[in-house]
Amino acid sequence: MRMRFAFGILGLCFISFGCYPVALATRTCVIEPIQYCKIADDIQERRRDYALAEETWQVFAQAHPDHPASPDYESGFKDGFADYLYAGGSGEPPPVPPRQYWRITYEAPQGHQAIEAWFAGFRFGAAVARGSGCRELVTIPSSLRGPYPVDVYPPPAHPGSSALSADKTVLPSPREIAAPRSPENGN
Repeated sequence: MRMRFAFGILGLCFISFGCYPVALATRTCVIEPIQYCKIADDIQERRRDYALAEETWQVFAQAHPDHPASPDYESGFKDGFADYLYAGGSGEPPPVPPRQYWRITYEAPQGHQAIEAWFAGFRFGAAVARGSGCRELVTIPSSLRGPYPVDVYPPPAHPGSSALSADKTVLPSPREIAAPRSPENGN
């Protein structure tokens, strides 16, 4: 009896909103995932980031042929570069290396050197990515980023209102702030 009553109340609440809940659910569950598929977009973004990392590594390797770089250092560089573009952050590597370095063959001094080379490459790759300025281009701009100079974007003129001319100021000029009185000044 209580269950039937609860479903009746729920049904009345649902009906009282009209078709809006159905339209909202359809938009959220069907239309938006079609327009923006996060999984597919992440795959494309990762491919692009690793392609940029590969290209940057090739440029670096050609410019510095005397730089001693092991395959582990190169791998770390590319991972750090791509990771910084994708996620930002401090540029520090993760606390533990990738799973490929967890094998028993890396439980030796040579293995630890390879892991340290990967960490060093990661740090350097992230630093190069930070310096490249690419991260600012792959992030979506926000209106909360900061105010723009006032003279760049004048206030919009609304129809039917008197439009402000360019020589009139919107806000009064700020008043000078008087220096605080102190006993030493005699004020």
